[in-house]
Amino acid sequence: MSSPLAVCFVWHFHQPQYQDLSTPKAVLPWARLHCTRNYTMMLHVLELQLSAARVAELDMDKRSRLVAMFFDVNQERVVEQDSRYHQLSLHRSEPIKTWSEQELRDLQCLFTRAWTDSGALAERPEGTELLGKHRDFTESDHETLVHAQHDLVRDFLPRLAALCRSGQVELATSPYAHPILPLLIDTDTAAAVQDTPLPHPAFRRPEDALRQLQFGKDYMEQLMGLPISGCWPSEGSVSPQAVSEIARAGFSWTATDEDILLRELPGKPRSLLYHPYRAQTTAGDIAMIFRDRALSDAIGFQYASMNTDAAVSQFMRHVRGVRASLDQPGMLSIIMDGENAWEFYSGGGVPFLRALYEAFAGEPDVKLMTVSEALKSVPASDMPSFRPGSWIDGNFRVWIGQDEDNKSWQYLRNARDDWGHFTPEEQDRSLLSMFAAEGSDWNWWYGRERTAATSVQFDDLYRRHLTNVYTQAGHPVPDQLLETVLDSGPSVIAIEPAGLMNPNIDGGPGMYLDWSPGRYFRPESGGGAMNSGVPAVTSMRIGYSLSAIYLLIQLTPEMAATEDLRVEVRLSSQLEMSRFVVQRENGMITGWTEPPGDADWALQKTLQIKLPFATIKAHRGERVTFAILVSGGGRLVATIPVRGVMALQLPDADYELQHWEV
Repeated sequence: MSSPLAVCFVWHFHQPQYQDLSTPKAVLPWARLHCTRNYTMMLHVLELQLSAARVAELDMDKRSRLVAMFFDVNQERVVEQDSRYHQLSLHRSEPIKTWSEQELRDLQCLFTRAWTDSGALAERPEGTELLGKHRDFTESDHETLVHAQHDLVRDFLPRLAALCRSGQVELATSPYAHPILPLLIDTDTAAAVQDTPLPHPAFRRPEDALRQLQFGKDYMEQLMGLPISGCWPSEGSVSPQAVSEIARAGFSWTATDEDILLRELPGKPRSLLYHPYRAQTTAGDIAMIFRDRALSDAIGFQYASMNTDAAVSQFMRHVRGVRASLDQPGMLSIIMDGENAWEFYSGGGVPFLRALYEAFAGEPDVKLMTVSEALKSVPASDMPSFRPGSWIDGNFRVWIGQDEDNKSWQYLRNARDDWGHFTPEEQDRSLLSMFAAEGSDWNWWYGRERTAATSVQFDDLYRRHLTNVYTQAGHPVPDQLLETVLDSGPSVIAIEPAGLMNPNIDGGPGMYLDWSPGRYFRPESGGGAMNSGVPAVTSMRIGYSLSAIYLLIQLTPEMAATEDLRVEVRLSSQLEMSRFVVQRENGMITGWTEPPGDADWALQKTLQIKLPFATIKAHRGERVTFAILVSGGGRLVATIPVRGVMALQLPDADYELQHWEV
């Protein structure tokens, strides 16, 4: 007979410090937009100036920014499903002076509505009418949508607190400004899990890690009027010293990714993942829980493309399998971002979440619990010694190890050293800016992860926070902070296919006629800290049709057979960074796109990939840049190209006419 299973969802609601703390204004609107759609929607199931200004008052520059920003919604689920939104999207490259005020207002309202929870909007007296409207929006309509968003933001925390008091949910928190705790304690910590260059001298501020934890806990308890016992460390990043600091800050439990535990238990059954652990630290004991990565990632990246019933059925089969593997009460933890997945789901995720919660209600020996409830009923084991890591590949490569990342740590170290010599009064005035600069989000956009448009925005905001450390304390700003962290721009290898192609994606060697229009490319071997010196890819073919990019990657036989093979294609279009990943794990090969989207791939004699333009949010005529990362044997083996990126100019709207032949 199977043992009872507690299932705990930990939804991570995090946005960077978008506010320039020298002003009351937010530089970017995403905290408000995620709150008014995704965060509000999740509570509802359980129980910028540009968007607010009148179009007539916007000058040409602001109108251009409105058009540039207000298509940043899901193309398939939102733009293509609305005839007016789709019509406007076809007009987006036209000169701004050709846009009428009505078109701009319609775009403004369609975007604002798309980022507002439809269930909450429907409850307003005028909401149903607005949900059914597609064009010819009035200023009154616009004001109604803006006021609805303001009300949702205002009401969000009280609604969340009420759910907490009812016992239906538990509130946990993160370090105040979302720093990567192990790196804040000592950047050399990363050397234990990655073979990349690290900043020298190292950044070492364990006192800041504790202060960020204490400040975050105190702030949320005062804001919500509730005690908080759980800590989600930023990006699931932990180390033995970081866990000690979490315990020292007064938390009784913390959480991270399954890899942090399972890699210390080679050969042991996976069922060891499904109960809590008790870590003994210099500050006392603390409970640790570990997320089921496959189930968490399935919600984030897979189920959006499935029928709701099929997705819920697959989810529950996994849950029953976990329950059946246990011989004592167990705990299954699903931990993921609470915002990014839902725009890819039908109905914004509402049908899926409702069906999922209903399925749990009828499942025997399975009960949804808060983490604290589960810890009272499920016995804990002693936590083994463990290495540091995060929930992204079990290391810290996203935030440290590339030139731009390490340069940003140098900026931070210099500012933090200066801040340490300020008077107590000066430190108090600039504390929140110092906290903000220590956050994780800036380095997310440095290095190969970045896109041109987004990286410039985040680089600017990062240096604003550092600048504010000085200005708020009354000190001059160092010249260094006037210089971008971004390098002068990557070297670009232009890829020019001979013509259009439409090959079968079957993993075969690539028939000459199928792939011949594609550009043949032979990667360099070695040539950098990120490359092994041994070729991982011997050749490539790169091409396109009128709607998709095609890649044929010839791996070496040794690399193709690697047990933990991972090939990642990172792409940047004009407004979006995306990636396609093929990975072998536990003998199974899986592939996915992030953000989720359509793709076709096969891995046999070659790795063949088809990426539709819509999946990478690119349009005909745009330039797409990309790089390929190949990992195996527990390390990053090669980056292609060794330096910079490849660039592919997609066929423009006149391609057929320009290449027409009799």
